[in-house]
Amino acid sequence: METTSPWPIALKYALVLAFSYIVINIVFYIVSPDSMDGTMSVSGFIQLAITVIVGIYILFIAAKARRDQDLGGEMTYGKSLGFMMQTALPAAIIISFYSYIFFTFISPESLVKIIDGQGEQLAKQGKSDEEIEQMLGYTRMFTTPLWMTVFGTFGTMLQLFIFALIASIFAKKEPKTFE
Repeated sequence: METTSPWPIALKYALVLAFSYIVINIVFYIVSPDSMDGTMSVSGFIQLAITVIVGIYILFIAAKARRDQDLGGEMTYGKSLGFMMQTALPAAIIISFYSYIFFTFISPESLVKIIDGQGEQLAKQGKSDEEIEQMLGYTRMFTTPLWMTVFGTFGTMLQLFIFALIASIFAKKEPKTFE
């Protein structure tokens, strides 16, 4: 029976996860500022791959630490997944707060690049100028730093949920039953 709170370990690894994501973002922004325009490039793919690997690994070591330190070396898949989501929530909030700062102060031109890129994509699809302008109006409405932060929180939680589903496979250690 667990007697200790999972929050100290969850918050510790949430900070590690959030700051890892932020460092990855800053490094790729410095190396390739054009990678923030919303299109998938080689550097964007590399950034995505690193983010996936780092995210899964940090969630795994968080659950492993919880399992080994607090749960006597045993943790079911469900308990592992739940703990990883407990770790993911504060991480997603921190990452989204960083996104707000990034799109507001560090690189507000990134939002303009995203909208321009979408306009070019729509033009390639053969949309009329009127259709493009109407669609870009909706895009502008939801690509403000505030909306990007709100949607980013949910998007990050979904991403981390998928990572947690994968990492829980490796972090679980079912209790031994005697028959």
